[in-house]
Amino acid sequence: MKDQISINYETCTLCGLCGEVCPNLTMKVDRETGITLRSNRKDLCIKCGQCMAICPFKSIQVAGLSYDTDFFKLPKGKAANLPFGEMVKTRRAIRTYKDQPVSTEVLEKIVEAISFAPPSFTPLKIELVVVQDTSVIRKALPEMIKVYDGLLKVMRNPIGRLIIRLKNGAEKFKVVEGHVAPMMQSRLPELKQGVEDTITRYAPAMIIFHAHRDAEKYETDINIAMTYGFLAAHALGLGGSPIDLVPPAIQNNSALQEMFSIPVENVPVAALILGYPKYRYQRGIKRELKSVAWID
Repeated sequence: MKDQISINYETCTLCGLCGEVCPNLTMKVDRETGITLRSNRKDLCIKCGQCMAICPFKSIQVAGLSYDTDFFKLPKGKAANLPFGEMVKTRRAIRTYKDQPVSTEVLEKIVEAISFAPPSFTPLKIELVVVQDTSVIRKALPEMIKVYDGLLKVMRNPIGRLIIRLKNGAEKFKVVEGHVAPMMQSRLPELKQGVEDTITRYAPAMIIFHAHRDAEKYETDINIAMTYGFLAAHALGLGGSPIDLVPPAIQNNSALQEMFSIPVENVPVAALILGYPKYRYQRGIKRELKSVAWID
């Protein structure tokens, strides 16, 4: 089967930015041999467009995406100074960060913005854990690796797969089977060796959203609140990305619950990693909704 990603070596400078920003680190960059696709990851390309959005010379091509129709010129200026419609166009999921801490003052502003997110109905049920100590995130990573290593072992057992399906429901099981398990199968060797972090992404800071398991509509409220959080972070000059791998790891590991001060009666729903972007994107990525129906 033809690879989904191709490189134009006549224009490629081997800067390596495409490999750095790829969510699955699909590409391996060598200054001498060029850019190659990892054999165990090349089929995991989700066509997010990150590699094409950052390439300075349009040297990388993902099947099904076009520089002419799927990307656009980014508005100029700082996000905080742009009208909202332009500001949201400049936001990207950022997973590579500068080695620079995020101050308490900036994190407090993000928390304040989150507090303005509209709930389904009052009172607010959302609880936050703001992790400013990067060393805590680093210490948590081995425990998260244990959780996903265990998940793969359970998924290999028919009875284990059935238990996961019954416990989580058909929709979540489909995500685990079709996305999480294949992804972690390819990532775990490097994660265990400590040569990459494709879970917490070496993030300087993280916000964990959780709620009491008996609270009403807490998942909806948290998803809205997290959106306020990463838009606020973007306006403040930070980059961020929701990491869906973190909450299930915390939920299934008592050491992580203690590490992040999550009460046993609470459910971790979302995690937002934060930091100052390491790289600058060249263009924005267009997204098409599945459908739009107008009723006049």
